[in-house]
Amino acid sequence: MSDIWKSAYEVIRFTDYSFFNYDDYNKIIWLKNKKKQSVMLINPEPLSEERRKLLSDNIFNRHHEFSNMAGFNIKSVKSYYKTSEPFKEKNKSDKLKISHKGLTSFTDLINHPFYRMEMNQKSNKSNNYYAKKVMSNHPLETHLTKFTPMTYLLLAVNLVIFLLNLFYLYIQSSLQITDNLAVSYHAVANGDYYRLLTSTFLHSGMEHFLFNITALFVLGKFVESLYSKWHLLAAYLLTGMLSSLFSLMFLQDAVSLGASGAIYGLLGIIIVHLILNKKLSYKLLVQVALIFIVIAVLSSLFSNVNHYAHIGGLIFGLLLGLIFNPDKLLKKWYFGAVAVFVLVAVLPIFFIQPPEEGEPQAMDTEVLNAIQEGNYENALDMVNQTFAMNKETGLTYYALGSLYQHAGDQEKAEEYYDLSFQIDQQNDVIVKHRLIELRKNRQFDDMRAVINQYNGDVNDPDLALIIEELDEIE
Repeated sequence: MSDIWKSAYEVIRFTDYSFFNYDDYNKIIWLKNKKKQSVMLINPEPLSEERRKLLSDNIFNRHHEFSNMAGFNIKSVKSYYKTSEPFKEKNKSDKLKISHKGLTSFTDLINHPFYRMEMNQKSNKSNNYYAKKVMSNHPLETHLTKFTPMTYLLLAVNLVIFLLNLFYLYIQSSLQITDNLAVSYHAVANGDYYRLLTSTFLHSGMEHFLFNITALFVLGKFVESLYSKWHLLAAYLLTGMLSSLFSLMFLQDAVSLGASGAIYGLLGIIIVHLILNKKLSYKLLVQVALIFIVIAVLSSLFSNVNHYAHIGGLIFGLLLGLIFNPDKLLKKWYFGAVAVFVLVAVLPIFFIQPPEEGEPQAMDTEVLNAIQEGNYENALDMVNQTFAMNKETGLTYYALGSLYQHAGDQEKAEEYYDLSFQIDQQNDVIVKHRLIELRKNRQFDDMRAVINQYNGDVNDPDLALIIEELDEIE
């Protein structure tokens, strides 16, 4: 009995096996694997040939009963023993295969390198500790115990990009990572579709990162242990990208980044799984609701929260939860879920249009917002990044002129204001500034000339008022 509970615990961690039953009389641990329709028996001591035959006959005779208890049709039973000499023995019927295998060490129970490493390490934990862990039926504890490599990989990628961004922000004094990887309406409309992917690994600050990384650890392990590592990868990428795309139907002047959309997606998948498998008890419902509330409340503490991405992530997660369970749905409902998923995924494309000539780029909008809020240093960094990427526009030069004006260099400010107007005579911000300067000097004819060259729709109320006032001047 010295190591069968630890063996069972490690098998559960590194495989799809879970606790099935404990034969207290014979001291045998039963584990089950629904995906492989298999049952594993871990015996503390070898059985004689006669007792092995009795065990096999008992399993053959009660096959239907054991299958009902397991929740699936058992196709194979593997019984392992710790023996001085290895042996193999097989029994077979039309519906069931039973094998008996003697091992000199339970280190060879499964072929998994991490399992062997754990079994070779001495543990100070008691058999009672491992027994409680193995027989625990609490879903949170069960799934957090699992070894989930894809979850760890996603965490690692998020961490590497976060550290790289910190290096550029605080060592290089550069916003290059955020500028190149974050999602914005204008960037995506201009063809930077890769941002939908890269933004799901990017975070704006330490609190934002720690919150998302903790939620990803918990929910990622749930989804990966419930389904597979490839299901988790697909869920994270799809809900992360599509939630950002969904949000662009509503947000056109903001920069979006973070894994929150994917986090809500994973939560949606778990909710659907619990409902379809009828495991959503009152207690578990309260726990899931608390997780949802905590995510919502904590995320609201961050500035510029993209709630539309959260809603989109949850919608796509709920739909993926249905798509991941084809055996739980009628065909018409399953294909209906697929159709709705595709429809909602494609819908934002019809709302996102490439900016017309003269329309401000996302970076320029961010610069102007920073200047308005008094964050001149950040605004200058973004202007420099825009020039470094050769993406400057007339509005970039206007922002640079505004920065020089705030710095007290009026001559330089006028130089860049003039340059911005030469480059772009259709931008509301630039045209409005030009008209205000001309109005100060009562140059009404020059104002009319500027307006006559202006072909765009007037969206700025101040600009509309200036034009209206000019029309009233004879």
